[in-house]
Amino acid sequence: MKYKLSLLLTLFSINLISEEQLYLVDLILIKYLPEFETNEKFLPPELDIPDNITFLAEFPYPELEINSLPFNLEYKFQDLFMSVKIEEDSDSSITENQIPSNIEAIPTLGVKKSVFEIDSGREFSLSAEVSKIAISRDFRVISTKSWFQNIKNKDKAELIFIDSGFFKGSRIFGFFQLYKERFLHFTSKLYLSELDPFFTQDEKIIVGKNVFNEEKELDIFKEKNQKVFYEVVHSKKFRSGELHYVDHPKFGMLIKLTKAQKELFSPDNDLIKN
Repeated sequence: MKYKLSLLLTLFSINLISEEQLYLVDLILIKYLPEFETNEKFLPPELDIPDNITFLAEFPYPELEINSLPFNLEYKFQDLFMSVKIEEDSDSSITENQIPSNIEAIPTLGVKKSVFEIDSGREFSLSAEVSKIAISRDFRVISTKSWFQNIKNKDKAELIFIDSGFFKGSRIFGFFQLYKERFLHFTSKLYLSELDPFFTQDEKIIVGKNVFNEEKELDIFKEKNQKVFYEVVHSKKFRSGELHYVDHPKFGMLIKLTKAQKELFSPDNDLIKN
């Protein structure tokens, strides 16, 4: 009896260890604006394209068709309408100190949402950091990314392609991997490119799959007139809830990992969180 109980507890503990934890991944891709003086020489990087790439997907919100109304609606009694201006009541305004502080909610992956899917309708958890960077003269936010994923062991961890697209002539792209050993780890290889009308790139195709296991091809240099100037390779162990920075004299990335939960349907069709 003791042997059976011990075996049962062992199997249960193995199941707990092997269970993959869901996390919310938040990234801010940043470019330095000043030309810092440095003795370091930067050679043009050679792109190293790995295999088995995972592409992020966009959650497909339905497109809304909005027809603009004419200025003259030709109402029968429209001359009787008058413009009313609502004055703000200063006494009813709520100061920041009066707003009750709520306990930070656990990020939840919705029933109809998927891992590795960017949800533009969800509030970005690092929006406060973005606002601080936006008013700085030294940095420019090129892009933000946010998605849910399960963190696996290193040999099974997905290698994710991230791409800011061009913003004010700059683009940050590359490869990013999260995995767990004794601690959580991430590795990244990022590139900074700039638009250059006098330079033309050759086609560079990368192949991978999205979360729906559909094969996908992508030309990294779909915009031909760009030049890759810098590369940064970074690897670090970290904890959930901590904000970390990938540093380079020309650009960088802020990353935060937060434990999350998934919303499921219960047998009686009520929503439960797991």
